[in-house]
Amino acid sequence: MFRIGIIAAAGLFASAALNVASAATTKCTSISARCAVEIGGVCDPVTGRWEYGRRRYTGSGGTNHGGAFDACLSRELKKRKG
Repeated sequence: MFRIGIIAAAGLFASAALNVASAATTKCTSISARCAVEIGGVCDPVTGRWEYGRRRYTGSGGTNHGGAFDACLSRELKKRKG
């Protein structure tokens, strides 16, 4: 009986840990975040903050020259409207 309780508790802990990990990785799912990454920018999976281009102290990469970010947004929004 004691072993079953330990196994069940371990299973619940593992399940909770997986849920937290998957929640952290799903923060970069917005269209804007995906487009920023697509053009070479970055997205923090914990906070969901995204950026592209050169910033003052961090070069996050990517550029909107030629409207790549805007084109991605437009394309993704068209898919959503469907």
